[in-house]
Amino acid sequence: MSAHFWKATLCTGTALALAQPVHAQDEQSELEALRAQVAQMQAREAAYEERLQQLEERLLRIEAEPISAEEALTIRGRYVPDASNPMTNLPELDGFRTAAPTRSPNDAEFIFPWQDPAPPLGAPQDDEPVQREPDASVAVEDIVQQQQGLQRSRFGADLSFGYTHFGDARINLDGFLALDAIFLGTISIDEVDSDIFTSDLTMRYSATDDLFFDASLPFLYRTTAFRSGGAGGAANEPVEATIDEWGLGDVSFGASYQLLRETARRPNLVVSSRLKFPTGQEPFGIDFIEVEGSEGNLQVPEQLATGSGVYGASIGLSALKTLDPMVVFGSVNYFRNFERNFGDIDENPGDQPGRVDVGDAFQFGAGLAFALNDKSSISMSYSQRLVGQSRVRLEGQDWQRIIGSDANVALVNLGATFGLSDRLSLVTTVGIGLTDDSPDMTVGVRLPFRF
Repeated sequence: MSAHFWKATLCTGTALALAQPVHAQDEQSELEALRAQVAQMQAREAAYEERLQQLEERLLRIEAEPISAEEALTIRGRYVPDASNPMTNLPELDGFRTAAPTRSPNDAEFIFPWQDPAPPLGAPQDDEPVQREPDASVAVEDIVQQQQGLQRSRFGADLSFGYTHFGDARINLDGFLALDAIFLGTISIDEVDSDIFTSDLTMRYSATDDLFFDASLPFLYRTTAFRSGGAGGAANEPVEATIDEWGLGDVSFGASYQLLRETARRPNLVVSSRLKFPTGQEPFGIDFIEVEGSEGNLQVPEQLATGSGVYGASIGLSALKTLDPMVVFGSVNYFRNFERNFGDIDENPGDQPGRVDVGDAFQFGAGLAFALNDKSSISMSYSQRLVGQSRVRLEGQDWQRIIGSDANVALVNLGATFGLSDRLSLVTTVGIGLTDDSPDMTVGVRLPFRF
């Protein structure tokens, strides 16, 4: 063979000999990496097993320890003692209202807005522990705020819209009966339909955990249709006129104070008061005009009132008890209207000054609400207001009572609450009138916002 052949063979063998150590080093590196991964997995598995064992031991300790009466108050729902539990003398406790907990100053336990801080060890304990509240519930919070004016946040605002409809029809007879069977005179059939649209902005402030203030700024739009049949003495000749008005209503300021906080046995008691200022259009001294074509059968006011015209104050007491998932509530209120002088108190042309005493009112009501879940609830309630008779006194004359000014207003209300977020809710209500003095129907939509 030639010398070139032996040279090529020698070069090839040398290259193979040099490549073998390189491949052996790569395999050794991969093997060490795999061993490191396996060691890490084994360490993780050992940590998981140790954690699982700790959790199982903690669960066994919790199941072995009996529950105390105070600890039972932190349980949402009804606590029923177990026959196998040595503490079988514990009383049956009702469900509780929910609220967000906060840390106590020493971080020893949670303190809730409606709960007094725990007394120091060794101090005498109250026989009736204050009710604890474990979880935040937007639905129940809205019920408490709506019925008693309490709120968890420092500041809050409500934007509400309302609609009220009144309907009234009557027959007016101007004449006499002949032979006890024949009516001689004029028959007038009058009908009044009134619609009131309201928009109310309310600002709320919590001075302390028990003292709350609010201010309300209402705007109203009223439209009333007057219809009368009997123009020219013919009952089939109707005539109609529509009057509307809009403007600021009566501004009011209120305060609420929590007298007693809810416990397992007693309800939450709140006393409230409110001052009303006559910022709306007063109903006194408005002239009436005759509708053209009615031949004296129909007279309508030149404008409509948007306020009461007098200063007013109210005081009330409300109670609320949570029986999870039901909340029951009730209230009583007294409304006082103060006498006031006006430059004109008569609907006839010309100014006739005098003094007006609008009748006071007494209102009571009760209802219940069901929390469907943490963010929605339904409610039903009944309210009734008894209004006293009003009086007027023309300048230089005696007091005269206004016939028909007293009223008995009764409503059945159905509502639903939806928590749109942790800060915003939607509250809807529908009211049905039960008496002649009541509105035929009311509809309300309220958007409470918590800052």
